[in-house]
Amino acid sequence: MRTLTLALASTLYGMWLSTASARSIVKGCPGYSASHVTTTSHGLHALLTLNGPPCNIYGQDIADLALTVRADTDSRLHIHISDTANTQFQIPESVLPLDKGAGTDKRHSSLQFVHTHSKTSGFGFKVLRGGKPIFDTTGHPLVFEDQYLELTSNVPADANIYGLGESPNWFRRDPQNTTITLWNRDVADPLGENVYGSHSVFMELRDKQFHGCYLHNSHGMDVILANQTVQFRVLGGTLDLYFFAGPSALSVVDQYTQLVGRPNRIPYWALGFHNCRFGYTGVGE
Repeated sequence: MRTLTLALASTLYGMWLSTASARSIVKGCPGYSASHVTTTSHGLHALLTLNGPPCNIYGQDIADLALTVRADTDSRLHIHISDTANTQFQIPESVLPLDKGAGTDKRHSSLQFVHTHSKTSGFGFKVLRGGKPIFDTTGHPLVFEDQYLELTSNVPADANIYGLGESPNWFRRDPQNTTITLWNRDVADPLGENVYGSHSVFMELRDKQFHGCYLHNSHGMDVILANQTVQFRVLGGTLDLYFFAGPSALSVVDQYTQLVGRPNRIPYWALGFHNCRFGYTGVGE
């Protein structure tokens, strides 16, 4: 039964991928409008309301959303878009406790949040570093359904984006034609396909500085680089985003692991002869 369930899930997910590849499918979605904006010393809270008739692409559009923005530290910005009813699945803290940070005055943060509104695409936002955008959803409607989320950010045509594993591929992701599927499976390292782990985090080199973005969501998803955008297509949950100011690659990694936890040190006795046994019949091979 368990094997059958997994096979069915994989089949359904494959069907969803083939259908979702058409970018035009969400062109008529209305996006959301922001209201009841309340600012705090660390960020803001707002209500997002559906900006027109629902799309209902892969489920039911959720009409009312909550937006929370918080400067966790001077180098980390947290943006969370969730349903006000709080029925969408979120990763429990007991599974993966995150460092919340003490909170910093948003005026002193390296990252700034700006929200906008368009008649055609509704609510959008930018994350700024030094006055320049490092994440910019303007012009792309937010899609938030019970079984499908879509968030799109503009990126340069020659964007230098790294991460979004686990997928054997070139170190730098092709900004014009890359689809990374985060859906764990045990398969022998096919080029450009999904394998053992899912890590919905990437870093980008822009204007000679690195920054990072992490989506805290455990659902199956595609991350697509094309048409000068990076787009998250997620099977459910919420849009729980963390941005890291960098500016070096090492500092992005440091800021990310401060959030999710540092790796444990390998004990001395574990260092030594290691080899995968798959495909070998003995030590001699």
